[in-house]
Amino acid sequence: MKQISLRTIVDEAPIVAILRRPRVDPVRCIEQLFQHGIRLVEITMDTPDAVKVLASFRSRVPANCFLGAGTVTDVARTEAALAAGASFIITPNVNLEVIRKLRAHGIPVLPGALTPTEIWAAANAGAEFVKVFPASAVGPRYFRELRGPFAQIPFMASGGINLENAAEFIKFGADALGLGGGLIPKPNGDFDQCAAPGSPTVGGRT
Repeated sequence: MKQISLRTIVDEAPIVAILRRPRVDPVRCIEQLFQHGIRLVEITMDTPDAVKVLASFRSRVPANCFLGAGTVTDVARTEAALAAGASFIITPNVNLEVIRKLRAHGIPVLPGALTPTEIWAAANAGAEFVKVFPASAVGPRYFRELRGPFAQIPFMASGGINLENAAEFIKFGADALGLGGGLIPKPNGDFDQCAAPGSPTVGGRT
């Protein structure tokens, strides 16, 4: 059992690196991400062999880091991710059955929501953070508006977040950011580009 909480990690390093069907060896990329200071890594369940990757890497995750599963849309995927050792779960939707199951297992869950009603439902069900998705469709200022009625709900912005707009999302109220292509370039399949040194998101808040 992890001695550090997901919220503590987010306070120190608010980036979740998203591996979605990467054109690189996912295990080597995860190693590279952790080595470069990324402390939260999500491998999506629609990635080939995602369960195998989670299971094979679970004993090698640094003590101050978490490796989780994303695109967990239903209970079947939830159970598969838990069996493989995922330390947190991220969903693109609000599935109350999934949230309840993860709460019962003591696993942090970050469900995806967009409207105020969805956001409240996810938070009320026990979300560790509510993933506002797709964040790029509403823009950074949407988070400022949400902060009025939902001042105490922790938000993660995901979907279309990149190195150019990341700071704006933090400025207007996002607590955490999910980044995919900005940290894991796809064009040439070079795993050494994972969390390339010099990224303003590595090692702390932008």
